[in-house]
Amino acid sequence: MSTEAAQTHLEDALRLVQEALAAAGSGEWERVSELDVRCREVSKAMGDELQGYDPRPLLPGLVRLRERHRHLLALAEGHRDELARASRESRRGRQGARAYEDNT
Repeated sequence: MSTEAAQTHLEDALRLVQEALAAAGSGEWERVSELDVRCREVSKAMGDELQGYDPRPLLPGLVRLRERHRHLLALAEGHRDELARASRESRRGRQGARAYEDNT
């Protein structure tokens, strides 16, 4: 166990979150979810490797990972809002169609 192993896990986590960002950009939200789970697993393994070691050498990479996760979260929240808006519009459309049918 060492910071070298933790560095490898960090690099893997950065790669996975970058793939998740690309998938989000393509609207592949199921793939985003899969990559997010894997990234969390790798990040946990990184934390386990760092037990008893100084994490400061990994700080620049950890900051990049956090920034990319924040960006991914913003994209996911935007997608969620789009889905909620579409759902509301669909409900209004169905209500309007029923009202029309009831009045004909």
